Amino acid sequence: MSFWKLLKDGQHYAHVWPRHAVVAAMTETRVIPAVAFAARWMPVIAVLNLAVQWQWQGTVMLPQALVTSLFLLSLPFQGWFWLGRRANTKLDARLKHWYSDLASKLKVQPHPQPTYMHLGKILRKALKELPPDEH
Repeated sequence: MSFWKLLKDGQHYAHVWPRHAVVAAMTETRVIPAVAFAARWMPVIAVLNLAVQWQWQGTVMLPQALVTSLFLLSLPFQGWFWLGRRANTKLDARLKHWYSDLASKLKVQPHPQPTYMHLGKILRKALKELPPDEH
């Protein structure tokens, strides 16, 4: 799978994954807000980082300031890459059972090899359609 496809999948997965107490213990619940924060604020922080280091230290430390700013700019891409890989990862047995249980309750044909993206989509649908005691 290409790098750009993983980034796009990661962005899509971040939008699909539900923000609900049912999934509060899962890693995505912490990673997605962090990536959204990084996507919004890291460009500003990178520019400020470069400007402040250049103003205080002059051109002597400019290469290090550039590298630091580039690293800060790369943080959202690293998050989207991780989310893209996670979205395309097949579910383990416990989550696969939860996925098929939700699919049967929603009367939806389950995917034969479900991934985290499939789980996110069916969770979103279940949270919208099913009563709270059946999630």
